[in-house]
Amino acid sequence: MSDPALSDPDDLGGQLRVTPAGTVVVSTDALLASADRLRSLEAALHGDVRRVIIADSVATGMPIDGIVPALERLRARCEGARDAFGRIAEDYTRTEAAIERAQRDLAAMIAAAVGPAVFGALMRLILFCPGALIAGALLGWAAIPDGPDGRLGTVRDFMIAHPELITSPEFVRFVSLVATSIDDAVLGGIGVPSWLVALPGLDLSPDGGVAAGALTVAAMGAMLGMFRETPVSVDRVSTQALNVAPAGVRERLDNIPEGDQIRIEKYEAEGMPPRYTVSVGPTETFSPYADQEPFDSTSNTYGVAGLSAGSFRAVELAMAEAGIRPGDEVVLTGFSQGGLVATMVAASGDWNVVGLETHGAPAGNIPLPSGIAGMAIRNTDDLVPALAGPQFEHDLMQVERRAFREGVDIPTVQAAPAHQRTGYEGTASAIDRAESSAVQQQIRTLDAFAADYLERPGGHATVMMYHATRD
Repeated sequence: MSDPALSDPDDLGGQLRVTPAGTVVVSTDALLASADRLRSLEAALHGDVRRVIIADSVATGMPIDGIVPALERLRARCEGARDAFGRIAEDYTRTEAAIERAQRDLAAMIAAAVGPAVFGALMRLILFCPGALIAGALLGWAAIPDGPDGRLGTVRDFMIAHPELITSPEFVRFVSLVATSIDDAVLGGIGVPSWLVALPGLDLSPDGGVAAGALTVAAMGAMLGMFRETPVSVDRVSTQALNVAPAGVRERLDNIPEGDQIRIEKYEAEGMPPRYTVSVGPTETFSPYADQEPFDSTSNTYGVAGLSAGSFRAVELAMAEAGIRPGDEVVLTGFSQGGLVATMVAASGDWNVVGLETHGAPAGNIPLPSGIAGMAIRNTDDLVPALAGPQFEHDLMQVERRAFREGVDIPTVQAAPAHQRTGYEGTASAIDRAESSAVQQQIRTLDAFAADYLERPGGHATVMMYHATRD
């Protein structure tokens, strides 16, 4: 049973893992495709049985005794194999869930145990020597030169030269555990016993405390002038006609902008209400201090915390300026922070979002309404989605794979290569090659959303690009 994701010799990634919407069962695309073929064969054999029975009733002297039982046995074997695939996927999912739950409980206990020491020291500094704390933090930040040969450049060069340190599913799992343990450290810091923090069911939020942890980071950073949200504004920078709608996951990823962070396509046809696609770009700056760029670390932190991030407000302003009304159908796509923002827009309930496709988004803790087409795409060796903790949302199809399967040489051109656009381009192309009907159905649905309008009488499309800034 081969995986079509590996059929391209230039593809460095692993096999696709799929979690259909509304379930928690993880299967590989190859397993789902095999189940599809068995289901088709089972239906064909059932039809053959009916034809043999009809032939037996109208023919005389034909040696067909025993054919029906043989076909039924073969059909039963197909059904049994298909059911076995399902049991394999369910057993794998249960085992993974049990391991993850045990790891989270252990991480919560450790975080709660170290919380008193860490937060106690921090609180003493804040209460008795706030000036020294702020001065020390600012001096530490100022001591990192901006030039490529300074300390920051040295750290960057080291990480680029050793990408394996942060490019592995094991490291991603560690990051996910840390993200869900920050709130446990806070509980430990205020005196809650570590054994009580780790009790099953103590999490007060469905996302395992990810939002509370991000809120803690934002609050602590705010004391040093970091993560300060501001008003935002958007300007339309270009408007032009679009002749061909994007087709496939890879083309939609290629349409996600950078620099000018928001791309809105308006599709119109005679006698039909307009449809829109909104593509949202990734983080533009990682500085924790808010400047003019709203697609920054402040918006990342606020978004994961469930607060009103500047980039989220910018996208909603652009959507309103483009003429999108609450009832108009919208499909959203986004990469990295853009995927986080797209998920926030879909979850807000203020827009008629019928499709969503995200790449590498730290958005697993955001609940979505059911019935949205599309998929959330993640590389399992990408640390950025893990910043929102493990995946708790299952109302959208989840598609995962390793950007760099075990044994291949990891590129040493950019830090965190599994999160780079090139890493997701390979995954997007592998998804387009997927053989399972579950994945292909989602691709066809999003393709048709735009293409159907261009094929209608009077069908045409317009592309509007927007640039957002902090005021």
